Amino acid sequence: MKKSITLICLLLVTLTGWSQYTIEDRIYDYIDTYKDLAMKEMELYKVPASITLAQAIYASKVGTNRQAVEANNHFGIMCHTAEWTGEKFYETENHSSDYCFRKYNSVEESYRDHSLFLSQRSRYVKLFYYPITDYKSWAYGLKEAGYSGNPRYADTLISIIEKYYLMHYDRKVAQKLGDTTALKKVDAPEPEMITEAPKTVAPTPAPTPASKPEPKPEPKPKAEPATASNTTSTISEKPKTQPVEKREETKPVEQPKNEPVVTTAPNETKTEAPSATATESYPSSAAMPKAASVEGKNIFILDPYSVPFKQAYYPYTSRPVYENNKTRFIIAKRGDTYARLAAAMQMSEKNLRAYNDVYDESEPIEDEVIYLEMKSTKSPVEYHTLAAGDTYRYIAQKYGIQLKIIIKRNSGTISSYGAGDQICIGCK
Repeated sequence: MKKSITLICLLLVTLTGWSQYTIEDRIYDYIDTYKDLAMKEMELYKVPASITLAQAIYASKVGTNRQAVEANNHFGIMCHTAEWTGEKFYETENHSSDYCFRKYNSVEESYRDHSLFLSQRSRYVKLFYYPITDYKSWAYGLKEAGYSGNPRYADTLISIIEKYYLMHYDRKVAQKLGDTTALKKVDAPEPEMITEAPKTVAPTPAPTPASKPEPKPEPKPKAEPATASNTTSTISEKPKTQPVEKREETKPVEQPKNEPVVTTAPNETKTEAPSATATESYPSSAAMPKAASVEGKNIFILDPYSVPFKQAYYPYTSRPVYENNKTRFIIAKRGDTYARLAAAMQMSEKNLRAYNDVYDESEPIEDEVIYLEMKSTKSPVEYHTLAAGDTYRYIAQKYGIQLKIIIKRNSGTISSYGAGDQICIGCK
């Protein structure tokens, strides 16, 4: 009888897990699986990784259509019988050339052929004059060159790239290649903060123009498109929001809710040495990345490719999990919500918000630290030296300590202190 009850419980848990797996989960899994391959191809052939991933997600329906499953063809590249000598895959029984697609031995071969397909054809030469991080020009350029018959193909690619923040991988490769046009991200401002004399925020430099002048747009070729004409897709074809354009201004541009502001984080100094109990897995505050400040810091963000914390085990996710002050956390991706994360981590949204001291309707932003359990009441770091814009919540998130403990150990509101004052974190 006990065995039967146990089996029933396991079945219910399994079915619950399946019901929570959505198209967005599938897309995130696809990105995690192939992002390294896309970045490798970008290094070798200078095709933006964001474009490669977005095209693959769209053309293969996240790796689930027949071309992808049976032929490893993730880009819908057709046979072009005059030049293709490899295996072929037909979607119709009469082997019509209109439905002939290239067949590969592996997904890696598909990605490589996609790079060669774009880099070795004269009609795509124009694309390689664009900056390597200019995914919009690449998207519209592909449409103009006739890559797809879908009239909204460019908008669809841009929507996928911006929703899942795929341009992040372009920046990573661009930085590795020494490209100065790679952008940096910061978080949005928050009201309650430490104030001091206003500082001018340096405007973000405009991307360096390409070495060659951009050729005039050529008329749409009448040749057969390189991919099947997809008229429907499971991906939304129009971005919900338009990205904020960078302008030469001395004031930060107001952003919609949850959108990051592009600027540079001010340096923060630390006068107190860390406690003797500190370990390598918990660096001093001077070594810890900081949320950038425009008017105030309320959200602690980290570069997901340079995390100064050791990894930890967590059974309910395949995403990297880290540990700060003996408290496990993940780094939010673009599109994450507390409800979605809570369901994936098998906890309530209310608890997840409480762990991160969020009691309004706000949602995580890209690269924000999200704790998966209650933060500690102790800290090996004794004091934090305030910088302009610091908030109690930012300090609590940064050191992995409960907000109520920070408030209890420091009398008065955060605004009663000034930049350079010290806040008690783990002091006795």
